[in-house]
Amino acid sequence: MFRLTVHELGDGHHVLVGALPPRLLPNAEGFEELWNLHPPRPHVVRMLGRRIPTPRWQQAYGRDYRYTGSTNVALPIPAGLRQFLESARKAVDRRLNGVLLNWYDGAKRHHIGQHRDSRTGLVPGAPIVTISLGERRTFRMRQRGGAGRLDLEVADGTVIVMPYEVNLAWTHEVPHRAGDVGRRISITLRSFA
Repeated sequence: MFRLTVHELGDGHHVLVGALPPRLLPNAEGFEELWNLHPPRPHVVRMLGRRIPTPRWQQAYGRDYRYTGSTNVALPIPAGLRQFLESARKAVDRRLNGVLLNWYDGAKRHHIGQHRDSRTGLVPGAPIVTISLGERRTFRMRQRGGAGRLDLEVADGTVIVMPYEVNLAWTHEVPHRAGDVGRRISITLRSFA
């Protein structure tokens, strides 16, 4: 299963960080298959009363995901993603049932800003699991209303398990850096009621 270690956040919270088992890490062809799932246009969200496209591609699978004044309508879970969901269900939490993919093209300066995941429709207390594939990027966590900060360098196959309470007390982001020119896929698994 996943090899996870605890990273203390210094305020009584923690995240678990580890790696996919080698059998789940896609080869170049598998990565391309997942990359080619991205929609032709970015998802549009509502911020400050305006509709704006996200600076990356996104698609929900299995369960609709409501956030930032919009709904990312789910498609059926493709065969290439089921193995990640089933493995995380066995290793982390059997309630995981929704998948959200984010595709980041470094050449297009794709990123995600500081935020907390929407809790709309989520099972209270269930963790959020993120699997990173492709280019190395910084996964930055910041304590809400405090000085705490943790930068995790996520590489191909990195797994982050964020307890429900951490999403309430900390934000996270994936900033774009000048050297980020490759492609990354983020697979986020959540538990919907």
